[in-house]
Amino acid sequence: MKFFRRLLRPSTPQKNRFLPPTHWVQPWWLHRWKEQNQTADIDTPKTNNVARSWTLLGNLESSQRIALDRRGLIAAESGSWSLDWWLRVDDDWIFPSEHGAVRQRLVHGAPVVETVLRAAGGDLVHRAYAARSDSEYLVVEVENQATRPVALAWAIRPYDHLGGGRIENIELNERALYVNGQIGLVCGRTPGQLVVGSSGTDPAQFLDEVGEGSNSVICEQGMASAALIMPLVHGATISCVIPLGLSGGADPSSKLPTAVQVARGWGQHAVSASRYVLPPGQLNDVFDASRQSLLLAIKGEEIVPALGGPPHDGSDEAAVLMALAECGYEGAVREVLISRAGRQDRMGAVNHGNLDVTAATLIGAGRALEVVPDESLSLALSEFAADGARWILANPDPSAREGLLAAHQILKAVGAEKASRELEELIPSEGPAAGEKSGDGETINALEMARSTFDHFNVDPEMALTQLRRLASLASSTMNWPTQLDPITKNGIAGAGHDLRVSAWFVRSFMRLLADDSRDELRLALVWPKEWIGIGVEVHGLPSRHGPVSWAVRWHGNRPALLWEVENGPEELNVQAPGLDMEFRGEGCVGEQLLNPIDHEIEIPVPRDPDRDAPPSGSFS
Repeated sequence: MKFFRRLLRPSTPQKNRFLPPTHWVQPWWLHRWKEQNQTADIDTPKTNNVARSWTLLGNLESSQRIALDRRGLIAAESGSWSLDWWLRVDDDWIFPSEHGAVRQRLVHGAPVVETVLRAAGGDLVHRAYAARSDSEYLVVEVENQATRPVALAWAIRPYDHLGGGRIENIELNERALYVNGQIGLVCGRTPGQLVVGSSGTDPAQFLDEVGEGSNSVICEQGMASAALIMPLVHGATISCVIPLGLSGGADPSSKLPTAVQVARGWGQHAVSASRYVLPPGQLNDVFDASRQSLLLAIKGEEIVPALGGPPHDGSDEAAVLMALAECGYEGAVREVLISRAGRQDRMGAVNHGNLDVTAATLIGAGRALEVVPDESLSLALSEFAADGARWILANPDPSAREGLLAAHQILKAVGAEKASRELEELIPSEGPAAGEKSGDGETINALEMARSTFDHFNVDPEMALTQLRRLASLASSTMNWPTQLDPITKNGIAGAGHDLRVSAWFVRSFMRLLADDSRDELRLALVWPKEWIGIGVEVHGLPSRHGPVSWAVRWHGNRPALLWEVENGPEELNVQAPGLDMEFRGEGCVGEQLLNPIDHEIEIPVPRDPDRDAPPSGSFS
């Protein structure tokens, strides 16, 4: 009978996705492919394997994550359609995906991206960021900072940052543009002319034609496209929003925060976790942006560290959870841990999709409870730790030992002495270290380089700092990394275009440089970058297993003065600062010491903003 039911069940035809013909305006990644294959007789690739480089946008209160490519193309609905922006300057149309004078930057290090095109005697600035009012929205705006007026076209395209898409119909209804029957975007003001195309017709070819226009287009092949044109005078800004959920308001644009407000909100969230006053430069810029964007790895109550890339493994989730805990995002980590404990099955396993994340969750929980002790959370997770340990022992994976050590740590912290002793006897001994994978060769594996950098800080801090600098130099202009890069173009060629696993390892490495709690003693300033010599540094509230760490360095000529304070730290705590003075040995959770002279020529630093300077000595409060 089941056989006949299958025969009689109505079939739904598989709808193909197509890349547009070669004479269309193409996405940036296809232009990159053409540049590299000008003389080669090779078919156009169906998927992006030459420029997998993008920036993730999102809101902390939402699980939605949207990719923005290097030229401002927004993958509004992955595998279906994207939003591009085109500009008419004087008598010519400019397509950013093809234009050379385009650059990107973050606003205050937050996931707020500006794509800047130089034309019309100045800058034309495209901004994109996620925000919330009555619902979740992606806000997109273009500001004319040039000296001449231009025309802007919002372009709805049947492709995205990874490959082909599919659009069957587009319809304009007042200020709302519907794509495939759903609201695709809402314009901030009454739009102008809508130019449409279907099948093999690209509306980019008819942008200057004067006609009655159309309010809709239908294409059964799935290659509908449209451009919504409106004037953009000098000093003006045109905006639209892409709903990321059900909207309850008719005009969301009037209620949404500005790009600067959103960026400041991200910054305040990071500062409330821990605060750093570090010398300006690439290392600090990448660290600041990475620890903010790391929050994008949390989608609801799950961890998704490599959106758009191949499936990740449990160790990736463990690394991200530990990085979040070490950044001080304890609330976000707590929600993930409680959610997973609630989903543990009768065998003791926790799954995320098809991935066993039992050990990963225990590793993250162990580090989170180590740097921010929480008796109630430890008790809540104790049964989860015991059942999870039994599952791991029966079903070991590469991170099994770390997971069992974390479970033992949790059980011991709540006083389950018998269970912790029994588990300790069952934990396997440490196996041989995995062979180091090089980041050089035909491709640069940014993920392996980042993992290796973290490990080297315990072996050779100077070499680790060199690796950290190289990793920072490989970051994009929006301070992130694809999984694997082309050594020449520095564009992503495999994996995720914005790999938050790399960000996690970079952040963990940089914080280990500042305060290493992996040994019995607390080591501050594990290594000191030469460009920091003579410049004051402050660290406030960095989580550690000894307690929240704050420290500062002031300079007296070529002699650094170190001040430190470990909140609720042990009185017998030993403190070192090997990057500044190998001979220094401090004791106690509060102290200050004038260290030995630095044998290096010190340049007089540029005066800092006095409002940002802390008191010259004494207290961190």
